[in-house]
Amino acid sequence: MAERYIIQRALSKEVLSYDLQGVQRGAFGPQLSAVGTLPLTIGPSVVMQPASDGKPMFGEWETLVTLDDDGQIRFRGVVTAMSWDGENGTWSITVSSMPTCLFETPYEGEAWYGAQVDPASIVARLVAHVQSFPDSDLGLTVVGSTAVKVGSFSTQRRIAAEVAYDAEVKTYTAENKTLTGLRDILADTRKTAATRRTARATASRAVTAAKKTVTAAKTALTAAKKTKDPAKIAAAQAALNQANTTLTSKTAALNDATASLNSANAFVKSQNDDVTAQSKVVAAAKAAKDKAADAKSAAQQAETDDGGAYALEPWEAKDCGQLLNELAKSTPFDWTEEHYWAGDLPQSRIRIAYPRAGRRLSGPDDPTFVQGVNISVALKPATNGSDMATEAYGIGAGDGAGALRRSIRVSNGKLRRVATFQAKDVKTKQALDAKLRAELTARQNVLAVDSITVLDHPNSKRGTYHVGDDIFVQGDVAHHGRFELWHRIVAMSETTANTTELSLERTDSFLYGQGVDA
Repeated sequence: MAERYIIQRALSKEVLSYDLQGVQRGAFGPQLSAVGTLPLTIGPSVVMQPASDGKPMFGEWETLVTLDDDGQIRFRGVVTAMSWDGENGTWSITVSSMPTCLFETPYEGEAWYGAQVDPASIVARLVAHVQSFPDSDLGLTVVGSTAVKVGSFSTQRRIAAEVAYDAEVKTYTAENKTLTGLRDILADTRKTAATRRTARATASRAVTAAKKTVTAAKTALTAAKKTKDPAKIAAAQAALNQANTTLTSKTAALNDATASLNSANAFVKSQNDDVTAQSKVVAAAKAAKDKAADAKSAAQQAETDDGGAYALEPWEAKDCGQLLNELAKSTPFDWTEEHYWAGDLPQSRIRIAYPRAGRRLSGPDDPTFVQGVNISVALKPATNGSDMATEAYGIGAGDGAGALRRSIRVSNGKLRRVATFQAKDVKTKQALDAKLRAELTARQNVLAVDSITVLDHPNSKRGTYHVGDDIFVQGDVAHHGRFELWHRIVAMSETTANTTELSLERTDSFLYGQGVDA
């Protein structure tokens, strides 16, 4: 083996060494849908020696380490922890694989709502987002796709319905304000008309009184003429003239009051017509607002019923790494890391493997795993200790008959036993299926082993089995007898003792998207 360590600055990608000496590694290996680690032990002179940029060679979240073996990159990651071992006089360094940058990093971008989108494209969006900020670009990319579509258009429809409703409310409020203003003007005009009506009535009474005075003056003049007294006649005539002048004045005042009243009444009629017309506008605006309110309620209910779009919202500040794992579980898919050379520089990417990574090693030329042959440590199978169930029934978001319901089961020769639980925060079938799978897996009362130690043996040469593969584990267990069960490799750790530690989970705990509608 010709292992070498390539050291780079994380930000600039400047290569500080293509073959750093004085490095010892511990056991390491790939992980299935998880961040792996590479433990290193390095002397202080190497760690603290100045690099070409004048800074120490290693720094937390500052240094990239690539382990290359004859041109094949076996691990690549960023230094995430350093500790001094004073007893041995060495530095212990933890290198976490490249996707570690996603974890404990919140989504801070614009609100995004995906409908009928491939979960793999969401992963690509998250990876790009994490690296979009200053001092964050690791050059990590995403490849692969799934046949699954997540998210519905009901969220966009709900948002559009809410926008439309808000617009109708704004229109109704404005039109109603206009109507209120017209009514206030009409009320003031009616008060003016009432005042003028009172003034005209007063003027009319004054004319009536003046007419009576003229009539009386005429009668007095007739009587004076019968007396033939010039003085009395002159006085009576003067009184009649004055009465006629007053009548003329009062009649003019009445005419003015009548004209003023007619003008006010005309304004009242015109303004009343405006109020009537605006009332119809307001009624139409209210009808539109009420219709928009019904549409909004229906859209909100539709979103509740089908779970809505896949949402990335900055105010939630969700962990991008956790979102990756949630998507992997709910779709489901596996994700692994791939590394390659691009010219003189190492590169990394996340591979979305759908419906799964790896394969079942059941062919005549495939490796075998047998205790006492190439499994070097005695098998220790155990049950998970939970209550047994063959079916899991879950109730998610929604109420009553409209609630999301899912059921998933296994047929293993046991009587039907159902585990029931509610998860009202779960809005999609895929997410509920993921919880059901975890619940059902935890309730399978089946012996299994969680790890084995494999020799580099002709039956199991390194490189013939990989993370994600299904392997048939065989052996004889004291007080149990023959043990034979398919397990899936979920992590590998190659030790310096020429053995490989395999972390295992039961193959039948991975259902790869199976599920039935309730």
